[in-house]
Order: sequence, then structure tokens, then C-alpha cells
Amino acid sequence: MRSIHASRWTTAIVCATLLSGALLGCRSRARDAGFLASRVPAARLDSVLRAADSVRLSLADARTLLGIVADPEFAAKLPHDTMTIAEILVWGRTEHARMERAAAETTAAARAREEERKRQLDSLLTVTLVSKGYLPKDPDLERFDDYISLTFAYRNKGTKPVRAFQGDVAFLDAVGDTIYSAHLKVELALGPGQTRREQGRIIKYNPFRTEHQRLRDTPLSKLRVVWQPSEVIFADGTRLSLEAAADAP
Repeated sequence: MRSIHASRWTTAIVCATLLSGALLGCRSRARDAGFLASRVPAARLDSVLRAADSVRLSLADARTLLGIVADPEFAAKLPHDTMTIAEILVWGRTEHARMERAAAETTAAARAREEERKRQLDSLLTVTLVSKGYLPKDPDLERFDDYISLTFAYRNKGTKPVRAFQGDVAFLDAVGDTIYSAHLKVELALGPGQTRREQGRIIKYNPFRTEHQRLRDTPLSKLRVVWQPSEVIFADGTRLSLEAAADAP
């Protein structure tokens, strides 16, 4: 089989030819039976279509033929060296449907893999907020801005030692609305079943940001933390990540 490459200007001319015929076809609904029955060499399909400026096709047929010749490898993909235009249309519709099914299956498989990785990540760690404070600026302590201080507790629920992890943490109020959210990156060794606290997480307080005001003023008892992990690195160097390319055995 041959491999014929269609240039950009060729595809543009074919597009204009087919669409102009399609618009006329929409008005008259006429079909050129002789054109559909004509047998053409696969390698010359684009030139045949360029010359078919008087043919009236349905818009769907015009789009199908345009989609075929837009592929630079179309001649090699057609199943026979010569085919009628009608046969090419049938093949084009079938091929388009096959490609859509394959794309849908690929998307579904990728989504299933992502959901499985997310399920595994969710089962590995818990993140809780154990204390929250407000640190006003104090030049005597060389603290020249106001801060919100946070202390987290991390628990390894898995069976492998963890070296580091990261993800997004959101602080919700009593009705479930998000008060504040941020990315959390932690480098802390955690053995299986181990819980460790981490102090010293601070947020530079901006009195003009409503979320900062709400985070500072909402009592700890009325805050709910939602942890959404994106990556866990184990002590042996392997990792589990939402990004498939980052996964290691």
C-alpha cells in the first residue's frame, strides 16, 4: 500500500469544494448517484474530490470525506486500492465510529486507573489539625508580620514506611463550605501505624483576605480538615502518585 501525504492547501481546497456542494445539497437534497458509484484509486481520492465542485452531497457525507482526506496517511489506510465513493463513505463512517469507541475505551481505562490510584492514596495516610493559633507581630522576637500557626498530626495507615508525601488540605466550616485551602508538602518519616505531629506550619496573615480572617477566627472545634493526597514516597524509594508517569514499581 502507498503512503500519500496531503498538503495543507490540498485539504483546504477539498474542504471548500465539499462544503460548497454540501450547502447546495442542503437546499435540493439531490444526490449525484453517478459520483457515488464511481470507482476511484485510493491514492487519487483527494484530487477526485477537488474536481467534484458540482456534486451535491449531504453535509454529513461531506464531513466524512473531508475527515478521510485530512489524514495524510488516508491512502494507506483505505482497505482497497480502488473503491467507489459510496464504499469509501461507508468505510469512513465505520472507521470514525471505531476510533470514537477506542478513544472512549482509552479514556475510561485511564479514568479507572486514576480512580484506583486515588483510592490507594486515600487509604495510606490521615491528616488532622490538632492546634491552631494566632501569632501577632513582635519585633522583639524578630517577628515582623502576623501569622496563623498550625500543628498537624500525620498517621501512616499503610504497611510500608513512608518518607514523604504531598497533597491539598482544605479547612471547612460546620456547614461544609471551604474556609481556606493550601498545598501541603511533608518530609517526615512514618513507620506503619505510626502517628507524628509537626509544628511550625505558618501562614502569613493578611487582614484584607477574608479566608485568612475566617481561618483565624473559626474555633478549632468547628473546623473540619479534608486531605486530598497526590503523592506518597516510601522509604524504599518507590512512590504512588496520581500522575501515572511518576509511579514506580
